[in-house]
Amino acid sequence: MTSVLPPFVQAVSGSLGAASANASTYPLDVITTRIQANKSQSLRKLLTAHRLSSLYDGLLTDTGATLLSSFVYYYAYSFLRALFARGKSKTAILAVSEELAIGYLSGILSRAVTTPLSIITVRMQTGREVDSDDVGLHDTLRSTTSASTTSLSFRAVCKQIHDEAGLRGFWKGFTTTFLLSLNPAITLYLFQLFRRVVLRGRDRAAPRPSQAFIGGALANSVAVTLLYPLILAKTLIQATRKSSDIDLPPTKPQSTPTIQGTLKDIYAANGALGLYRGLSSQIFKGVLRQGTAMMVKQRIEQLVIRGYLKQRELRGRG
Repeated sequence: MTSVLPPFVQAVSGSLGAASANASTYPLDVITTRIQANKSQSLRKLLTAHRLSSLYDGLLTDTGATLLSSFVYYYAYSFLRALFARGKSKTAILAVSEELAIGYLSGILSRAVTTPLSIITVRMQTGREVDSDDVGLHDTLRSTTSASTTSLSFRAVCKQIHDEAGLRGFWKGFTTTFLLSLNPAITLYLFQLFRRVVLRGRDRAAPRPSQAFIGGALANSVAVTLLYPLILAKTLIQATRKSSDIDLPPTKPQSTPTIQGTLKDIYAANGALGLYRGLSSQIFKGVLRQGTAMMVKQRIEQLVIRGYLKQRELRGRG
């Protein structure tokens, strides 16, 4: 992301790219989250009872979180990179440690701001259930007004979280942020590496949309695979309600779940493979989302640069 554009422009292009990718792949996100939360068995019933609407639970909240998170991340990243590269070219190649440090700090900042919205989204994605085995009774299902068969509203989810744990509940699982912030850092570093190693000439400085898509997809796939057990544990913790468990063996009285404890329970119940439950759908979703986000971001930046050059050319003529 060695762009010469100001941080604000990079932040806007990055957030719009991420929001576009998020909206286009959102049903995959819902499916992946339900698989991770071990609720894939009820997915067919949900689709039968609620049609495609169940695949868009929490869309507005998640899009808002994506816009905010991406804006903060890209703004912080470009601002910090400018500080690290002070006295050098704006497109200078920084050391691996510097690139990762910049991405890591930016990731922590953006996640700190958007964790509440992320938790609310996960609750909305996993909150709708269908308990009836007779999924053909659509009228009965549609007339049911209980929280188990309808999508909880934003306000209802906020009240639910606050009643369970107060304000701290909106940052449940935040400790994983210190590790999962490596995800965007690794992704951006690998994308930079892709540009340096694979691309040549003008494409290296300004990748074409197809090149940005491929580079972003490959970088995200590697980053997700490396950190997936933590991603799974975070989803399980955030989806857990006080009145229910996460479908793991009850080894002790219910208490606040931790990353280490959740990973131990998953391993005890399903072995090492259980730590990668839903990985394929996560990678597939990530390929489409990250690839699209990078592609849209690069396209917006190219349009901004062209517009600036065109305006300067017209001024020169005048």
